[in-house]
Amino acid sequence: MGPEGSTTTRAVSRRWLPSDSGAWLQVALVLVPLAFIVTTVPGVRDHAGYSLKMDGWLNNIAYMAAPLLCYERLRKATSYRLSWLVLTFGLTLYGLGNIYWTIFIRPMAVDAQPFPSIADYLWLAFYPCAFAALLLMLRERTERLPLSLWLDGLVGGMAVTAIAAAAVVGGILKDNTGSVAAVITKTAYPLLDLLLLLVVFAILSIFHWRPPVGLWLFAIGLALFAIADLLYLFTIDTYVSGGVNDGVWILAVLFMAAAPAWKDKPAGLQLPSWAVLSIPVVSALSSLTLLVYDHWHKLHPYAIVLAATTVVLALGRLIVTFREASSLAHSHRLALTDELTGLGNRRMLYESGPLRLRALAPGRMSALLLLDLDRFKEVNDSLGHQAGDTMLRQVAIRLSECIRDSDDLLVRLGGDEFALLLNDLDEAAAVELAHRVRASISPPFIVDGVTVRVEASLGIALTDGSSTELSSLLRQADVAMYYAKSHRVGQSVYSVKNDVLGGQDRLRTLEELRRVIDTRALTVHYQPKVDSQTLLVTGVEALVRWNHSTRGLLAPDQFLPLVEDAGLMRDLTTAVLEQSLDQVVRWQDAGRSLSVAVNLSASSLVDVDLPARVELLLAERGLSPRVLELEITEDFLMADRERAREILVELRAHGIRVVVDDFGTGYSSLAYLRELPIDELKLDKSFITSMAEDPRAAAIVRSTILLAHSLGLRLVAEGVENQATATELARSGCDVAQGFFYTKALPAADLEEWLDGHASDSGHARSDRTDLDQAVDRDAMGRVAP
Repeated sequence: MGPEGSTTTRAVSRRWLPSDSGAWLQVALVLVPLAFIVTTVPGVRDHAGYSLKMDGWLNNIAYMAAPLLCYERLRKATSYRLSWLVLTFGLTLYGLGNIYWTIFIRPMAVDAQPFPSIADYLWLAFYPCAFAALLLMLRERTERLPLSLWLDGLVGGMAVTAIAAAAVVGGILKDNTGSVAAVITKTAYPLLDLLLLLVVFAILSIFHWRPPVGLWLFAIGLALFAIADLLYLFTIDTYVSGGVNDGVWILAVLFMAAAPAWKDKPAGLQLPSWAVLSIPVVSALSSLTLLVYDHWHKLHPYAIVLAATTVVLALGRLIVTFREASSLAHSHRLALTDELTGLGNRRMLYESGPLRLRALAPGRMSALLLLDLDRFKEVNDSLGHQAGDTMLRQVAIRLSECIRDSDDLLVRLGGDEFALLLNDLDEAAAVELAHRVRASISPPFIVDGVTVRVEASLGIALTDGSSTELSSLLRQADVAMYYAKSHRVGQSVYSVKNDVLGGQDRLRTLEELRRVIDTRALTVHYQPKVDSQTLLVTGVEALVRWNHSTRGLLAPDQFLPLVEDAGLMRDLTTAVLEQSLDQVVRWQDAGRSLSVAVNLSASSLVDVDLPARVELLLAERGLSPRVLELEITEDFLMADRERAREILVELRAHGIRVVVDDFGTGYSSLAYLRELPIDELKLDKSFITSMAEDPRAAAIVRSTILLAHSLGLRLVAEGVENQATATELARSGCDVAQGFFYTKALPAADLEEWLDGHASDSGHARSDRTDLDQAVDRDAMGRVAP
């Protein structure tokens, strides 16, 4: 047959066989009332031969329609497909058994009908298929059920089976005459039916009596199937084909056949918890009642075994309940505990915090302190997460020593953020506690043999507990903490006027900051460094700014705390280096020979990749290392001298100069000047601004200049604001000066314009300075001459 013939055949098949599962269901259900009419109306059934054969074939049509319906529906199913396929196979076997019985067994005289026959074996083969389908469905849906839920289902199923066995098994098996095969077969039917009831009840219990609709249809079909079987076994000696039993069997298989392709949405009664928990208890009591009843009225051994098994399983369920309750309590404790530090976690704060606030006595205050470690993210990124974890454990120990008693709640919210919730604490006491907390964090930490220093910023929020929710209190503390960090004040109490720094505005600002760093859209201004003797400009200091779209030009102190808090300092440093070196290249191309000094953050001291990264940036632009100076503050140098030595030595090996910024304001230990590779000292402006009026300040400046020169270092004076200071510095031998007297930090284009003007002015200034110096020298000689 050609392709056309094949297509025609397929089209005919589609017209003859409904492809829609709903059509199959309608065809099958129409057979049910027909089968009932033919098999149950005595006037029709009493006609000789023909009608008796007709009722058998109608039954068979219904039985064979069931697997076809089941297969058609499973093709559209999205879940339990293997279960439905196994069920289809079982329904097919059952239908074949009925066909065999109709063709070969039914025409025989009742006394001549063999038992068991091939039809019995086909019928019995349905049971393992039904069990397999149920278990496959259960496995697909509930792979991780707790043992207690399994035991609940088994206890309930066993109890129902035991009651059913006590009621019917004895009557069914009272006659055990016949061949061994006949006895086994007759016994198998009720046992398998009881097992079906057990499995069905257990599975429904496991699903908390709200299984998918398809499972309900499957379970109802199996229950009807078992009921029809048991009724048949009670009337096996008087059974006549075409009774109500036949209709129940047909209805049972059609319920099962309609089960596939139903939605997985749960259906059924929403039993309350007490009802679900009462099922195993009632089941155990029912089984005990059967065991007691057996002392006066003997039950079938099957019923006794099932009842005893139910009691044993109930006892096992009790043991498992205690174990799971203990495990649940342990899991609950773990869920409320921070695994790293052993403190409470965020869940603990949200669970017990509201209870503590509600328990606050009238008129009393509660304080929430939110703590964040400054510069921790840079340290963590540089030394590694394991070292960071070690440091957090040490921080947790120090904080634990600061809390007053067990009524105080200390938790780690995550990362380097901690929270303390304390009752009966007013604002003054909260601020005092914040001071103690910050003092406990200040001493250095020893992490993997490395000395690390961090500081803490704290935000304080207060409430009387009457209306403030914990979430609002947390947000207020976060706003206060960010204010403390951005203004470098250590700790801050929440104030409404500072609230603009928190919430969504802070998150939006952080995202904008990430963007300008990633796109290298920061603004870099440059302040010239002037040779005090020649007045020539040979270098500049790069100072980063952020030209915000709505808030204007922001100075570093307005956004650097946010950079540190977000762990962006390394990225920011790299961005400033790249933008500054790119500007040096442009100046060189324009014929200007200028070096640039870039400030480094504290994290640079523990960033072992810094020298290699800086060398790569210079090499990519074809720049000599002599065009770059790196400025590091004195206190950061002292924080970890060994690590600083390693990094500075490597930087110097690459030809990069190192400057100590803000000299004289840190630890003032002069030992590192001998030990560390340093090129310049930049004297802090606090000494410079007052030297013209204060002889002691001038003496400190002169002695510092002498100290630097004796060590082979250059000295830079920052904060020069007037001619008198500039002149005094030049007379004292200062090498380089910078400050507003010359100019403030300027954008590159404005700096170039200033440089052009300064070049012409510096010649006249040098001439004037020479004349002035000669006059001063002559006057001095005259005073000392005899």
